[in-house]
Amino acid sequence: MNLHLLRIYVAVVEAGSFSRAAEALGISQPAASKAVRELESQLDNVLLDRQGRGFRPSEAGQALYGYGRSIFALEREADEAVRAYAGLARGRLVIGASTTIASYWLPPYLVAFGDRHPGVSLQVRAANTQQVVELLLDCAVDVALVEGEPGEAPVECRPWRQEEMIVLGPREAPGEAAAPLAARRWIVREPGSGSRAATERLLAEIGLDSPALLEVGSNEAVVQAVAAGAGVGLVPRICARDQLALGRVRRLALEGGAAQRAPIRRQLYRLRLPQRPVSTAALAFEALLGEGASIQ
Repeated sequence: MNLHLLRIYVAVVEAGSFSRAAEALGISQPAASKAVRELESQLDNVLLDRQGRGFRPSEAGQALYGYGRSIFALEREADEAVRAYAGLARGRLVIGASTTIASYWLPPYLVAFGDRHPGVSLQVRAANTQQVVELLLDCAVDVALVEGEPGEAPVECRPWRQEEMIVLGPREAPGEAAAPLAARRWIVREPGSGSRAATERLLAEIGLDSPALLEVGSNEAVVQAVAAGAGVGLVPRICARDQLALGRVRRLALEGGAAQRAPIRRQLYRLRLPQRPVSTAALAFEALLGEGASIQ
């Protein structure tokens, strides 16, 4: 069935006149009459019983009119629904984030986005950097935020913000001499983590080739292991702020090298998949990320 012809037919029935329907549709009256005749021919049925200059729908025509109204009502509903997504009145946004970003940096942005666009549901998938890259490549997340560079992965990598990292040690007993870093066990994250990569760079810089390692699954676990006396670790300062305030851990000075003279900072990144269309919700969230300090 030709929906263009059906649209004209429905307009004619609703207007009760070929001329008024033609005027509403922006076509000529002969074009409206021809369209109804073509539709009758296609369906092999009389749709309008002509009575002089007037008409009324036949039984078949009345049934078709009902279906036509339903079809075009559904069309309007679909159009409004899609426009609502474009206007962020509804929708869903999935954000993939490295664990520290998900736990510490992301929450204020989630609150701000939710306040601005309450109809859009949010989901956060926290993982290490390598896992977030894989989620992005699988199109399982709409926005990706990571703590380390994605290596050889075919993604666009854009700087977002920086964070300070500190070397953390346990609280020493009064009068106890602190052991040199070379003699300490280092608490590290798992391979694929941006924090693990940062720790390996630092160890290479200060000349520690093969220190004793203890591998754990999160920066919070690093902090707790350090507090328990298991060793030392490099963590984002934001992850250790509570334990530092409580005095359960302390910040250690580095021994020589450029890292001693300046704070250790690492870059956080936003990732995109080239050629993948970016949803309106994702664009709005990335714009929010660009507002930076005003959200914190």
